[in-house]
Amino acid sequence: MVFATRSEAGKRLAEMLEAYREAPDTVVVALPRGGLPVAEAIARELNLPLDIFFVKKIPSPYNEEAGIGAVSENGLMQVNSHAVASLGVSEEYIRSRAREKLEQMARKRALYGRDRSDFSGKTVILTDDGVATGSSMLLAARALKEAGAAKVVIAVPVAPSELLPVLREAADDVVVVHPDPDLMAVGRFYRDFHQLEDGEVMEILRKYPGAGG
Repeated sequence: MVFATRSEAGKRLAEMLEAYREAPDTVVVALPRGGLPVAEAIARELNLPLDIFFVKKIPSPYNEEAGIGAVSENGLMQVNSHAVASLGVSEEYIRSRAREKLEQMARKRALYGRDRSDFSGKTVILTDDGVATGSSMLLAARALKEAGAAKVVIAVPVAPSELLPVLREAADDVVVVHPDPDLMAVGRFYRDFHQLEDGEVMEILRKYPGAGG
C-alpha cells in the first residue's frame, strides 16, 4: 500500500475512526511536524479540534541520528538502557541533552504560537505519519496519560505488525491502516513524503482550535 500524501492517509484513518465523529471532549493530537497533515485530515473529516504534542529523541554522543532515548515536552523521559550501557553514556550527558531538547521544543511551540493544552479528561487521538521504532509514539502516549488524558487512541497510517501488541499496551486503542510485516522506512509508503516546513505547520494550526477549543 502506498499513500499519495499524508492528507490522503489521514482521510483513510478518519474512515476507521468514524465512531469519534464530533465526539465531546475529543481532540486529534499530532506529533509535529510530519503528523500535522495526517491530523488535519482526521480533524476535518470528523469535525474535531486539532492540537500538537512534542517528543524529541535523545541522540547518541557518537551519532546524532541514532536515538538512545526520548523526552516529551512535559518532561517524561525514557532511555534505551541497553544502548546506554553498551555505549557507556553518562547520566549527565542524558540529562544535558534532555534539557537541550526541552528548550528546542519550547522554542518551536513559541514559534507556532500555540500554548500547551490541558488534556485532562480528554480522549486523545494521537497520530503521526507512521511508526518505525515506536519510541516517540510510545513515550507520547505515556506522557499524555500522565498529563491526565482519559483515553489515548494511537492512530497511524502505517506501523510494523510486530509493534502492534506493544502499542496496544501503551494506548487504550490502536488503529492502523496498514500494519506491515517488513517495515523498514515510513517514507516508502508515500509518493509525496516531503519534510514539512514550519510555515506549513503554522498554516494548519491557524485553522484549528486546540484541546481547550
